[in-house]
Amino acid sequence: MPEYSVTISESSQLGAPPQLTLQRNHETAFVMPIVAGLASPSSEEHLSGVAYSLHKSEAGSFELTATAKSTLWTDRRFEWHFFPDRIEFQQFASGSGKLGRCYFLSNGVSGLWDNGATDGYAWNTAIYADRYFAPNPNHANQFEFNIAMPQTLGFSVGRQESSREDFRPERMTGIFAPPPLFLAFNLDKSWTGIGIGTKPGDYSFPALEYSGSRYAGASFYIDYMGYRTADGGFASPVLDINMAWSPIDALQSYTSWLTAKQFATVSVIKDVYWHHLPIFCGWAEQTVESVPLGEAPNKLSTQANYERWLATLEQRGLRVGTIVIDDKWQQGYGTFEVDQQKWPDLKGFIAAQHAKGRHVVLWVPVAHSDGIPSSLCVNYQGKCVIADVGKPEYEAWLRPRIRHLVQDLGVDGFKEDWVNTPAAPGLPLTEPAIGIEFVRRFQSILYSETHHWKPDALVETQTTNALFLESSDVLRLNDIWYATRNVTDVMRLRARIANITGWPLVDTDNASSTNLKEWWSYMQAQPSIGIPALYFVTRTETTQESPSPADWTYLAAIWQKYIDTLQSAAPL
Repeated sequence: MPEYSVTISESSQLGAPPQLTLQRNHETAFVMPIVAGLASPSSEEHLSGVAYSLHKSEAGSFELTATAKSTLWTDRRFEWHFFPDRIEFQQFASGSGKLGRCYFLSNGVSGLWDNGATDGYAWNTAIYADRYFAPNPNHANQFEFNIAMPQTLGFSVGRQESSREDFRPERMTGIFAPPPLFLAFNLDKSWTGIGIGTKPGDYSFPALEYSGSRYAGASFYIDYMGYRTADGGFASPVLDINMAWSPIDALQSYTSWLTAKQFATVSVIKDVYWHHLPIFCGWAEQTVESVPLGEAPNKLSTQANYERWLATLEQRGLRVGTIVIDDKWQQGYGTFEVDQQKWPDLKGFIAAQHAKGRHVVLWVPVAHSDGIPSSLCVNYQGKCVIADVGKPEYEAWLRPRIRHLVQDLGVDGFKEDWVNTPAAPGLPLTEPAIGIEFVRRFQSILYSETHHWKPDALVETQTTNALFLESSDVLRLNDIWYATRNVTDVMRLRARIANITGWPLVDTDNASSTNLKEWWSYMQAQPSIGIPALYFVTRTETTQESPSPADWTYLAAIWQKYIDTLQSAAPL
């Protein structure tokens, strides 16, 4: 093919399947088995008797079909399609029983010092690339990794490590949740993208996981955790391998492929003028005024505080268009009910902001269990772990609460945070809200109910994945870790990923500020990246530095210029 070549050869390992050697610029990039494993929750699959046929289509592409005998399933089939600029792989199975891990380019996960759960190196992928790029921002601000480092693109399965305890960047995930299910591998000047896609409704797994290159090679896999069965036949997601010359180009190719294959949803994004206006979110000021005193920041999310902070911004001439009331304005994190002690007159507050040309957005976590009835929970070992968003009863309970906030109180939208899915086996989940589809279901309810009552509402998310284009207006770039340097470059790259995956407008975000120099540099750059955002009115969170009066005056001028540009471009 113009961008690559593939050689099919028999393996030197006894009983192993034939292998595909993928070359770019006459250099070997990957050596891959032509079959892949499909495990049950308790057993790995072993394949034997692999046979294949290869033929050329009338369109000039090539197709390889392989079959094998399985220890777990019947009628195992594997299909490869070789196009001029990409390769596709998909596996199929018949039989009965629950599904565990579905592998791509391997039949298990190698151990660090032995074959592990695989049948040897010929059953896994040998990677000759030197590093890979992950569009999966982390608090370490690392986007490129050695091929030995694992990666979870989505929500970790059965892993509870906190970033406070584990500072390995490949585990400090969740800033984009879920991110694109994609990696790009570098070999000299070429990049090869590897990603997966399936029909909306079939993302019933929490993540695409990459094992890292180990003793017996590398593997890619998803985990159905026993929630899906092979009954009636199984077709895996499609694996896409594309050829590019930069990681960003590879991501763009992958995203276009998702759309062409109808593996994405249709974007609902409309160009609403007020969505572009500068944002004030009080979260950093909540931490600035509480953490040094040993208090909880969420206690300071009060009407009196937000009125005080907005008065300060008015004195400085900073024209705010959107106010985000952050953690915690609600009685319980999952209730969508206003805490009347903190916010005695939220309706009056919102009306006052509307009179000044501002809009009010509320911060909400995804499917939180705090305060919700036990009957609407995913209960496990006597504990409510998360709201069961697949239950019709939960939807019937949640929608009127959203309606009340939007229609009765005047709320203009929501900012989604704490995005998570119950990624563990054995939970009493309600289908089809399982895996990534769990988050999709919650976000769909939030978006549709909000926009039903206010068509120009703003629902802001961090789901930088084309599956969520149906339920998101603006993508937030998310938090800046306290130790971040080169903040502007980091956030530009996050914004580029968001733009490519379908979000032309991004909230530049601004928590948590690092030092005054980094903060000030980023504030000046924000209008060239997305929506300007301010999170504190007194000082930075880490170094406790305060901008000078001249800084505030200059920032007001930057924002005014930004707003003037918006107004000149807005239709009459």
